[in-house]
Amino acid sequence: MIKKLFQKVPRSLVLFLIIGAGNTVLSWALMFLFYNAFSLSYWTSSFLAFLIASISSFYFNRKYSFQSHSAVSGAALRFVVVILSCYFIGWGVAKPLVIYCLKPFPVFSVRLAEQVALIIGNIIFTALNYFGQRYFAFKD
Repeated sequence: MIKKLFQKVPRSLVLFLIIGAGNTVLSWALMFLFYNAFSLSYWTSSFLAFLIASISSFYFNRKYSFQSHSAVSGAALRFVVVILSCYFIGWGVAKPLVIYCLKPFPVFSVRLAEQVALIIGNIIFTALNYFGQRYFAFKD
């Protein structure tokens, strides 16, 4: 049964998730380093981490997940449009949503809410990013 389930999952999704897991670990480590160790803002921390992880994402997803043969320049431009859109939607939705959900609890603090929002934003980003890359950025 599990084998049949995995046969129905697109290969591109499996590879995207594996590559994404590595990029997520890198991104989260950098986000929390920038936010906590360097006291950078929510937006600066998430954007710098996102930028660094996006470079490896472009290379590995283009080559392995989607095996794209389109021109690098065109794919890179479409990739930038996708990831910037996903970034602003993901982290833009996450922060107000988490603040709204956590505000009634006694442990609420803006600092805690922002750290939870960094994680939630990454999850939203990843979901949107897969479809954007598969159907737009690396579509041959």
